[in-house]
Amino acid sequence: MSRDRSVRLIVLLLSMLFYIPINRFAHGGTQLQIPLDRSIPLYPPAIIPYLFGTLLFICFPVWAAFRAETVEFEAYSISILLAMYISYFVYLVFPTFVVRPEILSTDIFSRILNSLYSADKAYNDAPSGHAFYTLLSLLYLSKWRPKLRSIWLVVALLILGSTLLTRQHNILDLVLGLTLGIFAYLVGQMIETKWNAFRAKRDIRVNE
Repeated sequence: MSRDRSVRLIVLLLSMLFYIPINRFAHGGTQLQIPLDRSIPLYPPAIIPYLFGTLLFICFPVWAAFRAETVEFEAYSISILLAMYISYFVYLVFPTFVVRPEILSTDIFSRILNSLYSADKAYNDAPSGHAFYTLLSLLYLSKWRPKLRSIWLVVALLILGSTLLTRQHNILDLVLGLTLGIFAYLVGQMIETKWNAFRAKRDIRVNE
């Protein structure tokens, strides 16, 4: 892996860590709950796809750094960083939280979910990080590995659904997260297109 890729990957992974202090020191704010949210049941087994999504958001950039084309990885890293820092700004300026239910069950899934509640405060909800990370991963993976598109779509839907069924997010949190993901993807694609055009012109000049 080249030095530039290594630097981009390190910056990306370190930027993810900023979520932790923002989450720890957040206070006040509003809850973006709509009536439909109250009809969504708590389903502790949904913690499995939720945690899988968290792991995927860390592993996928590493995979992309090694396997994607240079321009593709640049576009991906720009999209992820843009979405992350916009979300951090919103978390700080317009804090939101979700009211979590009390978990009385003692099965393994309920215990894991309770552990998540203890480790992750009920802030940084909108825009949902799980939503924009999932969408960006889906869009870029569909572009790089189109044969896996249907499989990743199912995985993405499970992850998005898990954010609601674990009561980690409300519906509007997901809507805002998906909107941010689309915006960040379009910006990344625009930059990739411009880079490709620039490099094509440069190659023509070199070969003349």
